[in-house]
Amino acid sequence: MARDDTKIEIILQAEETTVLLRALADGFRHAVQPDALKVIAPHLAACSKLELSVKQLGGMAELKLKAKGVPRPGEEEGQGDSYKAIKKRMKTSFKFLQHSLDALTLPPAEVVDAFLKDSLAMCAHPDRGSADYGPYLQVLNGFKAACDNRDRAAAAQALEELNASKKACHAVAK
Repeated sequence: MARDDTKIEIILQAEETTVLLRALADGFRHAVQPDALKVIAPHLAACSKLELSVKQLGGMAELKLKAKGVPRPGEEEGQGDSYKAIKKRMKTSFKFLQHSLDALTLPPAEVVDAFLKDSLAMCAHPDRGSADYGPYLQVLNGFKAACDNRDRAAAAQALEELNASKKACHAVAK
């Protein structure tokens, strides 16, 4: 796969753990991190998954961070991904879309764009043969139009239709 995992291990005093965790959380919103996070800081916004492990022993703490799915420099995201990787990303972005729409808000444009991009990659993926994605693409276009027009109700309806289309496609494939 054309992605890197970036790992960092930090040993610190137990009471410093909360300061570091707060700085890590702020790292998603701000570019300021303590020196211990400088190695992983550039990857926070681009990572698809962040794993965190904290072990405490005798007043000390070991903090391990792993940023997964960081694109390599110059690499286009999603380039050459397996069908399974695309489906996995779509499952996550679909949950984000559903959560936003259930909370009566429009989803962030980044999430919508990622979902649309992965949907198109899924429909054009060479490992899937000549599956008929026509109905899915029509509903996908309606979803994009609803999001572009900031029509939350239409976006929610289209997302339900996308889910139904996905279930129908998966039922046929089984």
